[in-house]
Amino acid sequence: MTHSHRFHLDQDGHSISVQVGRPSDGIEVLVDGKVVAYRKGRPKGAAVLEAELPEEPPRPFRVVVEDMSGEPFCVMESSGSRFLMPQVPLWSSPDEPPAQPKPSPRPLRRLRRILRRL
Repeated sequence: MTHSHRFHLDQDGHSISVQVGRPSDGIEVLVDGKVVAYRKGRPKGAAVLEAELPEEPPRPFRVVVEDMSGEPFCVMESSGSRFLMPQVPLWSSPDEPPAQPKPSPRPLRRLRRILRRL
């Protein structure tokens, strides 16, 4: 689980996302775009994060993230039911890959300096 992963589920009118970063980054749970639970780092085995859905009264739920042969597996448990959270790409359209990072301007500056000296 060295790359970043995102899991998403629409449940009872709420958008629930789980972002799993590198082992040093940690795991965060978002409900309707707001971070409601965070765990620094990742333990060996399963990581359990508990949060609440913003309802009247607030409804607790928990998210279990487990490493399954190098890939994260995410399940949401709420009101005695379990829901598998599907993995979604980290970019907007599944057809286009994420934008490539721009090259550093330093090699270009160095090349210009060398060309000016000639």
